[in-house]
Amino acid sequence: MSILIILGFIACTVIAAIINPHILTSFFSNSPSKLFYDVEHYANSAIHQTCNAFYPLWPWLINRLGKPQTVDEAALYFRVFGSLFSVISIPLFLFLLLRNIKSYKIAILVTGLYAICPLAIFRVIGYTEGIFSLLSLLLLIVLTDLKITSQVPIGTSKLIYLLISTFLLSLLLSLTRPFLIQSLFASISALGSILVINWVINRMKNGSDYWKILKIHGAATIMICVGAIAGYCIYGYYCLGVRGDFLAPFHDQKAWGKQLGFYPQLFFIPLTYVDFISIYLPLIALIVAWLIVISSNIRKLSFIIPNLWQWVLLFVYPPAFMAYYGFDFQKKNLSKAPSKLQEIGLTQSSQKIATSYTFWFCIYFALIHSIIIVFSDEKLTSLRRFIFGTPYFFVVVAYLSQCFPSRMVSKLLLWILGLSSIGLVQYWLDYSNYVWIG
Repeated sequence: MSILIILGFIACTVIAAIINPHILTSFFSNSPSKLFYDVEHYANSAIHQTCNAFYPLWPWLINRLGKPQTVDEAALYFRVFGSLFSVISIPLFLFLLLRNIKSYKIAILVTGLYAICPLAIFRVIGYTEGIFSLLSLLLLIVLTDLKITSQVPIGTSKLIYLLISTFLLSLLLSLTRPFLIQSLFASISALGSILVINWVINRMKNGSDYWKILKIHGAATIMICVGAIAGYCIYGYYCLGVRGDFLAPFHDQKAWGKQLGFYPQLFFIPLTYVDFISIYLPLIALIVAWLIVISSNIRKLSFIIPNLWQWVLLFVYPPAFMAYYGFDFQKKNLSKAPSKLQEIGLTQSSQKIATSYTFWFCIYFALIHSIIIVFSDEKLTSLRRFIFGTPYFFVVVAYLSQCFPSRMVSKLLLWILGLSSIGLVQYWLDYSNYVWIG
């Protein structure tokens, strides 16, 4: 299945190349200077190590693997090795889902979405998305092994191995691209969510898993935080020696116009369609997740099947969807009057997300990217690729999808997959024409 999904990505690329043959000739050329985007900066760093806003692991790795002599040659190696890492990440993503998602159909469809999403193009054109996604999936696989619900307790030696792996992968991710703030927020919020949920559930059932949670998930949180801090400190001390500025990468970002601010127009007037849904989908996913947890473990809630026009609103203007669906949801759950709104039931799998550290880490990791960029960049630079170019949000989609009847969800995922494949072709064409894509 992974091979078929990879062939699906290749098919979209071939279709785009048939429309515009310049795509392939530029991709494999030693001198595609106009297609560099930020890859030009990475290529320069691979030839001459320096301290700037671009983190060092990716250029260092290309320098060691390809030993490029020129910037053009380095750029080619970035695309080739990025594509290789992207291909490897697809079976890893499917492997991760099959360990956590009961529905094989949903696992396949969401893996297809991950592989054929328009922003997947960034995993093959030399950006950090390729290696970052690969390392992220390894981290999520390790976190999946840190379960407290397993009938067989995790042995001490295995626990130590998993925690060391968590630390090392967090360190490497922190050396690949900005990861420090995101990982601190995601890991601490994930731990806090699980503790709160268990506190409420255990009060109702007179039980307690706090020690197990703190022992395993608490230790994992510490390893993620310490690894991310250590990774940045390595680069920060290098920058301190080279430029006399431990926080040089952050200051370079500020020099590009990124600074804290409030831009209310971003919430109502979309710059682009994909940027607009990138702002809202992580938040909508978080709200849905909490409602599912409440309904499955605390108090039963009635979920409403959105009308066709509401689905259109979700993918065109999310604030309107939130308003209309929120009204229907409230009407169904709080009104005593009979309602003709059609309900949808939750599956037994919905009970599992409450205690899944991997799920909560992914959902908060996607959310913090949206928050940071919305409040620091009025142009929403890179928001869409941070949300849809890495695996975290797609893992969230898989977890939430299994909470509802698979037949209905599969139809929706198939429609989205079809639209994504069209979008991927269009992104390749935009890329070849030097149109900003993310």
